[in-house]
Amino acid sequence: MPAARTASVALVVISIALAWPATARAQLTITGRLTLAGTVESVAGGRVTVRDDEGARHDVRVQKPGEPGVPLADGRLLAFPAEIEIGGTLDVAKLKPGQIVRLRTRLSGKGVAEGEVESLAVVDADAATVGVAWDGAPPGPRDVGGCEVTAPLAKVLKGRLVVDLPAGKPFAKRTTVAFRLGAGATAGLTSRDLRRIEPGAKVVRLDAVRLDSGDLVARTLIVENRGGAVADRGDEALENRHRTLSDEPPAAPRLVRSAHFAFLTDVSDREWAVIRDKLERMVGLLERFFGRRAGGIVEGFVVRDLAGWPAGALADPLGVEKIRRGEGVCFNSSLGDRRRAVLYSCADHGVIQHECVHGFCHLTFGSTGPTWLSEGVAELGNYWRDGDTAVEIPTAVLGYLKSAEPKRRLAEIAVAGRDAAGGWQDYAWRWALCHLLAYNPNYADRFRPLAVALMEERPGASFDAVYGPVADEVAFEYAQFLDTVGTGYRADLVAWPWKATFRPLGPGATARAEVRAAAGWQASGVTVEKGAEYRIEAEGTWRTAAAGTPVGAAGHADGHGRLVAAVFHDFTLEPPVAVGSQAGFTAPADGRLFLRCDDDWTQLADNDGEIAVTIRRP
Repeated sequence: MPAARTASVALVVISIALAWPATARAQLTITGRLTLAGTVESVAGGRVTVRDDEGARHDVRVQKPGEPGVPLADGRLLAFPAEIEIGGTLDVAKLKPGQIVRLRTRLSGKGVAEGEVESLAVVDADAATVGVAWDGAPPGPRDVGGCEVTAPLAKVLKGRLVVDLPAGKPFAKRTTVAFRLGAGATAGLTSRDLRRIEPGAKVVRLDAVRLDSGDLVARTLIVENRGGAVADRGDEALENRHRTLSDEPPAAPRLVRSAHFAFLTDVSDREWAVIRDKLERMVGLLERFFGRRAGGIVEGFVVRDLAGWPAGALADPLGVEKIRRGEGVCFNSSLGDRRRAVLYSCADHGVIQHECVHGFCHLTFGSTGPTWLSEGVAELGNYWRDGDTAVEIPTAVLGYLKSAEPKRRLAEIAVAGRDAAGGWQDYAWRWALCHLLAYNPNYADRFRPLAVALMEERPGASFDAVYGPVADEVAFEYAQFLDTVGTGYRADLVAWPWKATFRPLGPGATARAEVRAAAGWQASGVTVEKGAEYRIEAEGTWRTAAAGTPVGAAGHADGHGRLVAAVFHDFTLEPPVAVGSQAGFTAPADGRLFLRCDDDWTQLADNDGEIAVTIRRP
């Protein structure tokens, strides 16, 4: 389809529900409409970066299925569902166990397949109904009928494909069915999950609207992947591992155990297996993060349906009320050296993880520390993913942090002692501070020992004692974090180079620096004087997306990916100035010169390459 970019003839005022701010309705204006085809450069959360067939770049916001809305640039959450179709051709040999496949076949009433399978599709598990859908009445044991099979893949081996079916559904004595694959058997993808989109995928059609907020929001997104495999999404590999377990809730709550947890629960065997693996993985992350082994077993109750619990089984009224509200609580107690942590939680996995972090910390260190640390670390545990430090939190939380005014100051968050836990908004600020301290290398080496000291209640341990000497630096980076955070943000990549050395340039002097694409502001090594003229030249290429085209310091035609400069003085950063491959630069103030690749702060992780920069003072 040829690319076409068209603007609407008239402005259209639409009233759309917004989650933030608290105003229930708000007026937005559609200032243009866009239809195009092109290539996906990157995907981060609900944002898809597309390079159209004419070479222009578009940063498109897309409401993901199951999400309450799409976050706008100003932090508001807009209810604007999109039609999403993600397809592609897959290599049958690269399909993975646990992935949900759908195929047409003929089966006997005993579950024996007839003929060969020539095509199948990988589908989203959360939108699939596992089982056999017969074309008509189910066949008898000796008969054969046409059907559609949707089931977790067990294996692909030597021209055979094996799937797992729930016990007794529909075959009383068979839980696996094997199919012969035709010599030219093909596999495709049918998905609505943005995480399935691969960099370099073909955008068959994108229909979007431009709002007066400046945001481009998708109505329709049709994408074809070019790769031969389907990457696992989030916890999908873990969930796939347990596809064959029963999803049926038990007749009554029963005791379940793992290495660090023991609960009475009414969740299904499959859901418990997923929860168990998430919790044990989280314990491993906590142990590595703090350098301590877990100090005991968290006990308690994980409740799917309160109505099915025997009277008196849940003894604590506060715990029951928390569950009723879809929340959780961990009751921590100590008697001498003996510590106990008892969980009451609804079946929401994030709630369970949050409260179990409290239990881990109490059992391991004796307390959970002051409220800011206790709840901030628990939220880290809620969102932790093994080997991945990029921000990925609910869109409503991100929207709140971006749009809330005034922003909470450090002194308002890092308050000594225990105070009211507050609502989820209070948790959001504590998470923001703890995420910055935990993953920004300027502060991470102090955060862990501080957290341990606070949880062990050592005399003299405090936030001010540790970070007071660098309070201005922390405040500057905290403000930058709140201004630029989003899904995909990497605090380690944007850490400010406080230890870099700088020197002034006299007339005729030259300095050189290397500027990486996958980083935030970087030191040029040059101190500039207000009103003085400088000449900046750059050589080399870099890329601003995994599937992007290498460009020089001038960036793309729209300026994206160009070299920019800014002067830093008295913990204030002057507005950036475009430099490109070569430009004259008049210093707007005395200070230190910093340089970076002009790319979205949340999309730096897939950049690569560096530019060699020469700075001269005539």
